[in-house]
Amino acid sequence: MVASQPLPRGPDVAGALAQQRCHTWVGHQRAHRRSQALKGTQIARCTPTGRPPHILTDEESKRTQPSAAEKGFGVTNTHGPLSVEVTEESQATQVKQLQVLSKSQQRQILEHQEALARLHAMIRETQQAQLQQSAVAVESKQNGAARPLKPFDAQLQIGDRRSIGLYDARFHSTSWGATPQDHRVLPKRIILVRHAESQGNVDHFAYSEVPDPQICLTPRGLEQAHAAGDKIRGLMESDGIPYKLYFYMSPYRRSSQTTEALASVFQEDEIAGFQEEVQLREQDFGNFQDQEGKKREKAERMRYGRFFYRFPNGESGADVYDRMTIFEDHLVRDINAGRYSKNTSLVLVTHGLAARIFLMRWFHWTVEQFMEVYNPPNAEPVVLERIPSEEASKPGGGCTWVHTKALYRLTQESQAIMKGCSDEMCSTSAMLTGVRVSDWIDED
Repeated sequence: MVASQPLPRGPDVAGALAQQRCHTWVGHQRAHRRSQALKGTQIARCTPTGRPPHILTDEESKRTQPSAAEKGFGVTNTHGPLSVEVTEESQATQVKQLQVLSKSQQRQILEHQEALARLHAMIRETQQAQLQQSAVAVESKQNGAARPLKPFDAQLQIGDRRSIGLYDARFHSTSWGATPQDHRVLPKRIILVRHAESQGNVDHFAYSEVPDPQICLTPRGLEQAHAAGDKIRGLMESDGIPYKLYFYMSPYRRSSQTTEALASVFQEDEIAGFQEEVQLREQDFGNFQDQEGKKREKAERMRYGRFFYRFPNGESGADVYDRMTIFEDHLVRDINAGRYSKNTSLVLVTHGLAARIFLMRWFHWTVEQFMEVYNPPNAEPVVLERIPSEEASKPGGGCTWVHTKALYRLTQESQAIMKGCSDEMCSTSAMLTGVRVSDWIDED
């Protein structure tokens, strides 16, 4: 029975009485259905007048059941919360789908196994060929004596040098598949040039009146830049083959003026292009430079540490190192992509500290080693040359597994220019054992 509700007062009394009679009748019907366990679905609905509704018979109830299409979705409408039915047809469909998926996965596993088998076969063939080459090299005689075994000859039999604890640049994230197999497409030389003598070099008060990026060359500086161009020209012509130069330059005015003077020495067809790089700019010392203030800051820098001291509104040496790292990363990628092929050399016109940090990052100097080296003089070319011979640089040659940076070293003349730079700081170790590329690759 449904509990009686308090009757409202006013014009809605009649409607409320009819609704209450309906609730009472519905309660009787529910009790009757439970007692009789009726098979058909009987649906009772209250009418607005409160009259007893028509009870659906079994035949009429069948007409209200969901259609066959609705049953396909497993949904039965009971005029209440929806219930989900899993039919035999839907179960069969799911089983079939699982069988198809299982067969597809088994096929993929078999394909992977076959690919691994082919890869192992290729590795075995490569190792056998390398063993034969190594045997021929050892047995060959020169001037009646056995040819001494070089470090690389001993490694030819190793397919993956990582397996014996050695570094192999073929698996480097920016090398494997990117580093050219023919290293002759790499730049012949990378030439660093500090800008020529500027107004700031002869008069430090210029920085307090003229923005650092706007400092110009002196007349003597223009002569130095032309002389530097002549030196680079003589170096390139010493190869006896056609060449091209690609210029990178700092956006500071003294650097762009130096670049113009350098380029004026060469013919138009000898220049591959120009590119301004903000990352090659001078260390920022902080807007207009008050002389008295800078003296105090430089004295403080000596107490704090020259490399890590950051000038107010400026940079530290470590800040310059960070942006030079980004520059060199992009440069190496361009080099590996063959942007400077066909006997092209690079000329980087920059600043004293920036040039020194470029070498620090390229050759992996420590901070202590960096502090032992002085900035290069104005307009004095500092040359990194590619060291492998033509034969060693060809595909399959003795240096095709070496990282790009390890293929360059400072020339002896440039080492003398970079005062404080020792022999071991002029090239990059190729292996953790300390053996360097220059120790075992024949030169032209």
